[in-house]
Amino acid sequence: MFTQFITFAIIVAIIGCIMYGRKLIRTEKVDAVFGNPERAKGGTHWIIVGSSVILLTWLYYSWDIAKSFYPQSANELCGTIASTAFKPI
Repeated sequence: MFTQFITFAIIVAIIGCIMYGRKLIRTEKVDAVFGNPERAKGGTHWIIVGSSVILLTWLYYSWDIAKSFYPQSANELCGTIASTAFKPI
């Protein structure tokens, strides 16, 4: 249950931060980036997006997302991967 909540929170954070960044790009002057310390401040939303993508990738490849949404099929998931991973080409 906790991993499901974290997964949905990460997805909402990614979507929200990207939408905020796109809105910020539309409203601010884009060509005054270099040499302007006031313009260089901020950008926390892109840090949140990067961290969330890394965490979401880790949850995906560690099977925590699959185990949280389908707790009864954990053995089947591992068996399927083992049979396909060790199959000779």
